[in-house]
Amino acid sequence: MSETIPPEITREVVHVPAGEGIALWVPEEPPLDLVDGEGPELSTYTFVGTADNTGGSLAVVDTVVPPGNGPPPHSHVDADESFYVLEGEFEVRAGGRTFTIKPGDYAFIPRGTEHIWKNSSTETSRMIRIYTPGGIEKFFIDISRPAVTGELAPRLTSEDVRRAEEVAARHYGS
Repeated sequence: MSETIPPEITREVVHVPAGEGIALWVPEEPPLDLVDGEGPELSTYTFVGTADNTGGSLAVVDTVVPPGNGPPPHSHVDADESFYVLEGEFEVRAGGRTFTIKPGDYAFIPRGTEHIWKNSSTETSRMIRIYTPGGIEKFFIDISRPAVTGELAPRLTSEDVRRAEEVAARHYGS
């Protein structure tokens, strides 16, 4: 059976070599007592699949998360989110459940489901996240700072928090 693709969508083979993609330093949920220069280290998200390079099909992000980091409770009305853990472990709360995902574990969160995830280990953890369809990378680009190869991720500042809150309100009306 052949798939019909609208003419405005170009689907091509995508190859993103290791170390390439859109690398971002992303703020996560801030501590209540945030002090600039002493906040937690920003997480590093590297988008290798985007709406632009997959014809809108999905977004794939290599996610490197320092201990304790993770987003505040949220939901995505426009995308499902999947997690596949490569290193470390993450606590996930979603759909009335709380569970820990470890290397080799997979979790799927349907769109519209409020959820939260945190690096629950004492070491930096890493997972691949997949959003279907793509497009959410635009939100992360807007809330983040471009990552610089070879440099350590900076610490969270009140300016990072202000930018993230402003962008979230613009994107999601909250």
